Amino acid sequence: MMDDRHDFTAPDLSQLVGSRLCHDIVNPLSAISNGIELLALSGAPRSPEIDLIASAVGDAMARVRFYRIAFGAARAGETLSPRELREILTALYSSGRHDVDWQITSDLPRRDAKLAFLMLSCAETAFPLGASLQVTNADGVWRLTGAGRKLASDDALWGLLHGSGLPDEAPPPGRVQFALLAQEMAARGLMARVAMDEDSAHLTLSVALA
Repeated sequence: MMDDRHDFTAPDLSQLVGSRLCHDIVNPLSAISNGIELLALSGAPRSPEIDLIASAVGDAMARVRFYRIAFGAARAGETLSPRELREILTALYSSGRHDVDWQITSDLPRRDAKLAFLMLSCAETAFPLGASLQVTNADGVWRLTGAGRKLASDDALWGLLHGSGLPDEAPPPGRVQFALLAQEMAARGLMARVAMDEDSAHLTLSVALA
């Protein structure tokens, strides 16, 4: 008799590993954050060193929460509230080069949040000097628009989203989001359209049913 607990494909296992790593890393980060708060409550003077640690921990926490959705498992039936998603995005992008205008105002299936976060992660790479990014969803069409000072694209990576398949060499770790987004779209029967204008440094990425 087959035990379906072991009937995972390789992509499913990789997502479970991503969820496990993010889950386990959050605990020590939370402990450090709590320790900093206790120091403040004890009346200890706030030093530049403590401020640096607090800033680094906050940044790490924001990234782990984002990665847990983008790279982790997304089971059927799980949803995320717009408040939680905005908190994650604000924590991650509020002090960085990119500004994100998240236009989703309703609860979102976790798998849709995963798709959108992977789209954001891909779009970031096109704007090395930063950009204003907007994410919308209307009539089943996910649309991400971005505008910045400079647009830089990698045709081989963006080509993954058009169904050209994985390149001969695996993408570098910092660009794995392209392969993951292509994989997620293929599993859901979705198709991407990418429009780039280097002169105006403008990007539009749309994802919808093929």
